[in-house]
Amino acid sequence: MSSTSPFDNLPAWDKQTAMACSGGDADLARSLLAGLIGQLPDDLAIMRRHAAAGDLPNLAEKAHKTRGGAVYCGVTALVAALEQLDLVARNGDAGKAGEALAQVASEIRRLRELDPS
Repeated sequence: MSSTSPFDNLPAWDKQTAMACSGGDADLARSLLAGLIGQLPDDLAIMRRHAAAGDLPNLAEKAHKTRGGAVYCGVTALVAALEQLDLVARNGDAGKAGEALAQVASEIRRLRELDPS
């Protein structure tokens, strides 16, 4: 995979952050991550529907909510991509929102390829 993401320098999963958020419980950290990974396809589909409909306020809200859950999992790059999507959608820039959504999708793919053992 070619490296063109502004978030490539961030880890897809930061075990140290995940462990800190889970109180040092490795099983809980992996469980939270698995739950997030399982939910992300649905979240992405909803964000894509909002983007396709030009519904930037709801796109921003969904990105914000998804980021809120993701932050506890140590998925640094995805959190940054969701934050960017939230920001550009709130600013009403449909073009940049589309680009940011594509980046979120890319970070989700990168995360799903992980083996967080």
